[in-house]
Amino acid sequence: MGAEPPMRIVIFRSRPRQSGERPPGPYTQEFRSRFADRVIGNLRNEEGFCSACGPDCTACRRRYDRRFGPDIVGVMELPASLPYLLEDPAALVPEDVPAHDVLLAINIHEQVLCELLRRCGRWGTRAAVAPLEAGDWVGGSACAEAERIGQAAGVAVAFPKPFCAFDPPDDGVLAEVRRRLHIGRPEVKLTVADGRIERAHVEVSAACGATYYVARWLEGRRIDDDLKYEVIAKRMHSYPCTASMKWDDELGDTPLHVANQAHYRILEALAPAARTGEAEASEMVMSPLGRMLPKPVAARENIRNIERAKEAILEALAGGEELSLADLRRRRRISPAAATSALLILRQEGRVRTEGEWIVKS
Repeated sequence: MGAEPPMRIVIFRSRPRQSGERPPGPYTQEFRSRFADRVIGNLRNEEGFCSACGPDCTACRRRYDRRFGPDIVGVMELPASLPYLLEDPAALVPEDVPAHDVLLAINIHEQVLCELLRRCGRWGTRAAVAPLEAGDWVGGSACAEAERIGQAAGVAVAFPKPFCAFDPPDDGVLAEVRRRLHIGRPEVKLTVADGRIERAHVEVSAACGATYYVARWLEGRRIDDDLKYEVIAKRMHSYPCTASMKWDDELGDTPLHVANQAHYRILEALAPAARTGEAEASEMVMSPLGRMLPKPVAARENIRNIERAKEAILEALAGGEELSLADLRRRRRISPAAATSALLILRQEGRVRTEGEWIVKS
């Protein structure tokens, strides 16, 4: 079989704000260019793109020789700040958009995104991906409208939040995007010998390139080391991850923590998760008095809740975040009981201590 034809990519992004340019006012929103810079640098495999290792650099990306610069047929820039409501979004769509297979829309105005999808038929677009590194990049109603427009035009549309969560079904064009461009939910093949990771080969990286950096520091470590927090969590915070640290109600978490959890899955091959049994048919039971009440939480669910709370504490401390007892209690996915139990266990293990209202690493 011959080689696959290149996958032509067009990227819509916001241009960096120019020096002296007025900051956005109360009726305008700002579109940042940092994440687009990362994605483009990763796809092009630019020299010096990643400098996270500093003098310890081993040129870990070189062995992959993944260079999609020739496949990027256009990078279209839009204004760095625009009104929240556009009177004529079509006026911002360039006339000279080249034919392409994949449209990447990185932090652009949601009305412009919908206009682009309405024109995809003339460009031959097969798939459009608009990553959401923050919850306010594209609103929920705009996502629904974009998906409706894409479906009518025969374009597969995805809004991964964040891009690390991009893991489409195996049988569509979006899966082809992930496979051929090697971007999306991280996938790393680990080769282990004598209890040590000899090789960590990146099959799919976070679109920003962070997975190559994480994999480089996994190599040589023992599998009984604290790989989750001492390697992955620390490296994700020092890369640093560009996902937002703001709480997102749809995720029930922050995009940053979702990105971290996507990288934790790299370790699943080392210790496959135990089966948790069949899901219960109903979450409610009838009391002797005929009232429907929530089922008691199963013991295994209590254990999972405590483990989740322990992960949240250690992840925050590994990234250098300040974590107060009040902040821990406010986290929506962690019950007060689970938070208290997790903190007691970590203190008994000698991994954390409390200083007044603050939790610090031992």
